[in-house]
Amino acid sequence: MMVADNEFVNTSVEALKRKLISQYVNLMSGILLGYALVFYFVIKDTFFAACMLAYSVLMFYTFMIIRKSYNIKVLVHLYMTYAPLFAGFVMLDFWKYSAATAMWLLPVPLGAHVFLGKKYIYIYSLYIFLIIVAVSVLNKFFTFDYFSLDDVKVMVVSDTFVGLSNLAVFMLLLYYNEKIRKVEIEENIFNKLKFSGTNSRSQMNDSSINAKTDAAETVEKDKEVFSEQENTEKYAALFEEVKDIVENKAYFTDVDFTISQLSNMLKSNNLYISKSIRLNGFSNFNHYLNTCRIENVKKLLYENDISRVTLMYIYTESGFSNQSTFNRVFKQIEGITPSEFIATIKTDKDSSPTDM
Repeated sequence: MMVADNEFVNTSVEALKRKLISQYVNLMSGILLGYALVFYFVIKDTFFAACMLAYSVLMFYTFMIIRKSYNIKVLVHLYMTYAPLFAGFVMLDFWKYSAATAMWLLPVPLGAHVFLGKKYIYIYSLYIFLIIVAVSVLNKFFTFDYFSLDDVKVMVVSDTFVGLSNLAVFMLLLYYNEKIRKVEIEENIFNKLKFSGTNSRSQMNDSSINAKTDAAETVEKDKEVFSEQENTEKYAALFEEVKDIVENKAYFTDVDFTISQLSNMLKSNNLYISKSIRLNGFSNFNHYLNTCRIENVKKLLYENDISRVTLMYIYTESGFSNQSTFNRVFKQIEGITPSEFIATIKTDKDSSPTDM
C-alpha cells in the first residue's frame, strides 16, 4: 500500500542496505555457481571449479545463518577485504592469458561508496590497485600453471562471462545507490523541517527583524499554519493506512508483529509511523497494538459464552502470548482485571430481558 506523498514512500536507509546485501548475496552466489560450471565444462579445470562452488555455497549458507542480525559495516568491510584476495588468487593463473579477470575487482569502490562513504572509496581503490600490482609482479617471477589454455575461444567465453557478471553487479549497486541517496536526502529534509518551527524562525528574526513589515510577518504566519495543516493531513492519511493493516487486516493478532514489519508493508519508516500513531492519541506503537488487542478481547467476550470457551483461547486469538502479559495490559488499559470485566458482562446479560 502506498501513501500519496513521497514523504511517506520511503524505507529507512538501513533497510535498503540490508535488502541490497541480501540481493547481492543471491546474485553473487548464482554467478559463482555459473563460473564453477564454466571452469568445469569449458576450461576443464576441476580444482578452480571446486573452489568456485565452495565459495558460492559458503557465501550463501553463511548469510542464511546471520541474515536476521548482523552489523552492516562490519559485514561489508569483511567481505571487501577477503573477496578481492580470492579474486587475486584466481587472477594469478589467468594473468598470462588475459587481464579481464581484474574486472572482478571493479565493483569494490562502488560498493564502498554505497555502504561506507567517500573516504573508503579511496581506501579500497588503493587496496585493489595493490592486489593487481601484486598479481602482475608475482607473474613476472613465478609460474602458475594450474591449467593451460590453448583455445582462444575458451578464453573468450571466460572473459565474456566475467564481463556480463560484473555488469549485473554494477547495475544492482547503481540501482540501490540511487534509492539510498534519495532516502538520505528526504530524511535530511525531514529532520530540518522537524526543527524549523523553532530554529528557523528565530534565526530569521535575528537576521532580518528590522526589514520585516507587518504584512510580511502575516504572510509568514499563514505559510506556517498551512504547512502545519498539510503535515497533519499527511500523518492522518498515513494513520489510515496503519489502521487498515493493523485493525482491518487483523495483524494485531500476530504475537510477533513489529513496527519494522509495518513500515516495510507501508513503504514508509518507523519515524513517520510512530508520529502518526502519537498524533492519534497513543503513546507509542505497542500501546496502539495492545489497545487493538484488548478491544478484540472485549468483542470476543461479548460474543462468546465464557463457560464454553476458555479465556486462553480468547487472549491468544487476540495476539497475547501468555496470560500474565494479557492480565497486565488489560488492567492498564481498562482499569479493571479481566475477571472483573467478565463478571460485569455476566451481570449485564443476566439483567437484560431475554428474547421471546
